[in-house]
Amino acid sequence: MMRDRGFVLAEMQKRLHRDTDQLFVKLLVGQWLAASVLALVVAPALLVVAFVGGGLVNLVPLYLVRTRSGAPVTRHAIAVVQMLWCTMLIAITQNRVETQFHVFGSLAFLAFYRDWKVLSTATLVRICTLSRFAWWPASTTGPRLEFWQFFEAAAWVTFIAVTMAVLCFRGLRELKAAAARQARLERTAMIIERKVTERTTELQESSERYRALIENTEAVTFEYDVVAGRMLYIAPQASRMLDCTLEQLEDHQLLADSIYPDDRDRVLATVNEMVNGTRSWSDPIDCRLIGRRGRIVHVRTFLNARGGSRRIRAIVLDITRQRKLESELQQAQKLESVGRLAAGVAHEINTPIQFIGDSVQFMAQSIDDVMMVVGKQQVLLGAIRAGLPASEVAAAAALVQQASEDADLAYLMEQAPKAAERALDGVERVGTIVRSMKVFAHPDSAEMEPVDINTAVKSTLTIARNEYRYVANLDTELGDVPPLTCFVGEINQVILNVVINAAHAIADIHAETGTRGKITVKTSATDDYVEIAIKDTGGGIPEHVRDRIYDPFFTTKDVGKGSGQGLSIARTVIVDKHHGELTFETTTGVGTTFFIRLPIAAGAQKKAAA
Repeated sequence: MMRDRGFVLAEMQKRLHRDTDQLFVKLLVGQWLAASVLALVVAPALLVVAFVGGGLVNLVPLYLVRTRSGAPVTRHAIAVVQMLWCTMLIAITQNRVETQFHVFGSLAFLAFYRDWKVLSTATLVRICTLSRFAWWPASTTGPRLEFWQFFEAAAWVTFIAVTMAVLCFRGLRELKAAAARQARLERTAMIIERKVTERTTELQESSERYRALIENTEAVTFEYDVVAGRMLYIAPQASRMLDCTLEQLEDHQLLADSIYPDDRDRVLATVNEMVNGTRSWSDPIDCRLIGRRGRIVHVRTFLNARGGSRRIRAIVLDITRQRKLESELQQAQKLESVGRLAAGVAHEINTPIQFIGDSVQFMAQSIDDVMMVVGKQQVLLGAIRAGLPASEVAAAAALVQQASEDADLAYLMEQAPKAAERALDGVERVGTIVRSMKVFAHPDSAEMEPVDINTAVKSTLTIARNEYRYVANLDTELGDVPPLTCFVGEINQVILNVVINAAHAIADIHAETGTRGKITVKTSATDDYVEIAIKDTGGGIPEHVRDRIYDPFFTTKDVGKGSGQGLSIARTVIVDKHHGELTFETTTGVGTTFFIRLPIAAGAQKKAAA
């Protein structure tokens, strides 16, 4: 409850009055003892009066202090008794001057009440006792006061009382000011306390909302002490991610032990780089976790730590479904590409099939002619073996000669091997196309495999041939490159996307000028990377879109000609999954070169496997 100034002032005055009451309790008792001793020494005849009478006089104020401490009647009773003690001490000392100062001291002590009414009571009592010495000297043991002495003494008492009253008023003003300050302080303290309470409540509610929000999502938050090497907090939903109980989450090493063995060294090295300041905290860490039941979970972790702090805070996201969807999307795009290229592939197969058919038809007709010649030769051989007359043998030989001329046997002997060679070549070309289709469309395995990147490039170029054959010539410069451990299907898809983009860029120029362009595919290797460079002579990439070409669904092609996913998926495959590089160099009106760099080092390949 907020108290106003009047209430605070009343409390302060009451406390002051009670404290002063206690002070006078000690003073009255002390005066009683001192008066008794003084009477014993100076005026033994007054000992009984001092001891008994003083004790009886003290009973009233002491009783009131005990029962009504702080009440007005109590302090007025104390004022009366205190003045009576002044009279008694003056009587005991036979009106010595020194004891007159006891009156002034008593008024000073009574001023502690800061109540001018108490001083008025004390002054009135003192003047009454003085009047006894002036007008009723028989009632006293001291000398009779002259008229002017009475007024002098009364004037001094009144002067001291007025002075003390002025001090009381000043003290009361100070007390009121202190009460006002105290009221303001209490009001301010109450306001601050209320605000603190409100803020505390809001903070608690916010904390509860945050906890409820965090602990009811799939995201797992945790706080880890790097120095102590222990988990300070981990969200309870981690039990679902790791297939464990809440009690098992209390194991400080549970999360670290759950990291997939092939990913553990990479993750710890990355965290150490972040702690040491050699790597940005904004870089996410992708890895795999193994649940208690053997289930593999793909996660993406975002770490953060304040400067100089030994605590790391993190959010772990389950991206297993995302990985699955990415794989399905890449496979769907691959099949979409195969479907889009199916007509061209059919055309590519149709051409060798045609000359295979022509060659086989020629060889079939040739075999009929040869069989006819062979039949005539069999007749001739039978006539010779039968020993027929020479005329008949000569006639059979003439038939053989005529059949050979009709079949043009010399021509058949020259052309038949060529026809067989053309047929075999056609079969080889059809086999190459079919094998390329199988390699391109085959789903990727769960793990990376070593592949010949030149073979992958050839297969992909075979599939894409119908896209560029009418607008561009193809040059390949396939260097000596080592086997590369990668997801070959995804690399094929990236190469296909870039080659098709190059063909479309050249097609736009071809439509305007009618000139054929050129696509150059080159492979090479360094100590660290295998590089695939795909260069075209198209129109280049406009400057205002160069920063957006990797954005999902962004395309500059006509509707129906591109989905805007090709380069986005290519960047995901090369940069995120293989930890390689996908860059380009372009000049408007001249062309573009894309550089695909894939790491060779075994450590980098393990990193890419995450």
